[in-house]
Amino acid sequence: MQSFITFLASLALVLGTASAGAVFDRPCPTGIDVKQYFSVESYLGKWYEMQRYESVFEMGYDCVQVRYTLNDDESVQVSNSAYNLVNGSTINAIGRAVLSFPDEEIIQGKLNVSFFGAPNDQSNYWVLDTDYQSYSVVWSCQELEEQQSEESFWVLSRTPTLTTDRDVQLRIQSIIRRYIDRSQLRFTRQLDDRFVTPP
Repeated sequence: MQSFITFLASLALVLGTASAGAVFDRPCPTGIDVKQYFSVESYLGKWYEMQRYESVFEMGYDCVQVRYTLNDDESVQVSNSAYNLVNGSTINAIGRAVLSFPDEEIIQGKLNVSFFGAPNDQSNYWVLDTDYQSYSVVWSCQELEEQQSEESFWVLSRTPTLTTDRDVQLRIQSIIRRYIDRSQLRFTRQLDDRFVTPP
């Protein structure tokens, strides 16, 4: 119970203002390509985390899953859950997501995601690429102070094991080569749904 309370306190502090990911001594990179003609409806459903930059709110947790469902107001409910393989604790957090720029002619894969009632006014969840059916690559960056930023990165899969499709693997690796510090990557262990499943 204490670990869950600690998690909630940490998450409430960091989400909506910063992603609490990997800190770099540089401003947020520019020229990041995101998914064009993004479809919220196609993105809904359950995803499993495969890789990430370690973060305060996920520290030590595996079996990370997220479920996106449509709310009545057309926003998206974000249901995150994870399981600690060492101590057996679980965490769950419910958030809200909206398109960052819904009025653009070409909808981009940029969303504002917030938790615990934090302001939902930052474009902090960028889908760099997805085929909606097997994988998604997500990135976020928040400025901290001059010449310093905090980045988050996730590779998600529709199944507990990422597809071995060669084209998908090449697309993911191409993004990692362009934008991601491999030394900061952490692989997420996925076991099965008996541990944790978002509601």
